[in-house]
Amino acid sequence: MRFIRPAVALVLALVLGAPPGPARAHTQPVSYGDIRGGDTFVVEGKGRCTVAFTVRRGTTGGFLTAGRCGESGDIALTGYGGTPIGVFQASSYPGDDYAWVSLDPGWTPRGTVVALGAERAVRGSAPAAVGASVCQASPVAGWHCGTVQQRNATVSYPDGTVTGLVRTSVCAEPGTWGAPFLSGDQAQGITSGGTDNCATGGSTFFQPVAEALSAYGLTLVTS
Repeated sequence: MRFIRPAVALVLALVLGAPPGPARAHTQPVSYGDIRGGDTFVVEGKGRCTVAFTVRRGTTGGFLTAGRCGESGDIALTGYGGTPIGVFQASSYPGDDYAWVSLDPGWTPRGTVVALGAERAVRGSAPAAVGASVCQASPVAGWHCGTVQQRNATVSYPDGTVTGLVRTSVCAEPGTWGAPFLSGDQAQGITSGGTDNCATGGSTFFQPVAEALSAYGLTLVTS
């Protein structure tokens, strides 16, 4: 089973165990589904965001997303009023723009990235050089590609300034906070913001994934 994607319903499976005897009935849950980069989730009162990449800290599975998506203790859900996925363990915004969410039991982190049904493997996190090709997996607009234009960029948003970002020629669309950037099969970053849109062009900025992994002592889940 897969985690919810745009226009695709999430299927939850429960197996009911009912041994003989009225006092021994019990419910046995099975897996809720897979979590992949590019899947969407909701934080009540804060809006919809995107899973960037799946991670582990020891035996605990989780995922990275944008820092503005939630704060420590916030609950990530499959949708408004939906099933809980996990809990924000730490978040940094502004200054940085990354956060990590630990998954609840029953959710499985997968080392892939998906956008509108097209799925790609994640094999590592080697950073791409300026001029290299990068692609964003947008849950809104699918795959959009361009090149790395600048590293260590600083962006001033209305609610704060973020440093150490990477500027790309990939066009931006609303609703993509946290969306993953790949270069080939290498994880690059977490979408932070952008200018204009895909009809007029523009730029998108991402937070390098290596910084977030290092900050929280996380390991990238790969295929």
